Amino acid sequence: MLRLFVKRSFSTSIKVLNAEVKVASTIASEIKSSCLAGTPLNLNIKKTGKEPIALEDKEYPEWLWTVLDTKTANGRAKSGKGTSVEESLLARKRQLRVETRKKIKQNNFLSQI
Repeated sequence: MLRLFVKRSFSTSIKVLNAEVKVASTIASEIKSSCLAGTPLNLNIKKTGKEPIALEDKEYPEWLWTVLDTKTANGRAKSGKGTSVEESLLARKRQLRVETRKKIKQNNFLSQI
């Protein structure tokens, strides 16, 4: 009974996630910039510098619109909400554990010499 419940919940969630990805991709293709061309951006960091002004969407490179997409290990955009952040945190924890073990082993080896 439990096995049947688990299969159903995962199959439903996959369908929902796929639908959300389709909706998100259509929204992302429609919406580009959050400000109109010619709008001052208020990013002046130098006293003597000029105020940067927003350009037309077509004047920016295509890669700019994908900078904030979450990435997986193989470089493709991750679908789903929040899972990529959780996975990246877990991956970082694993990496820190491995590095810590290496340091401990190296210190133990050096203390034996």
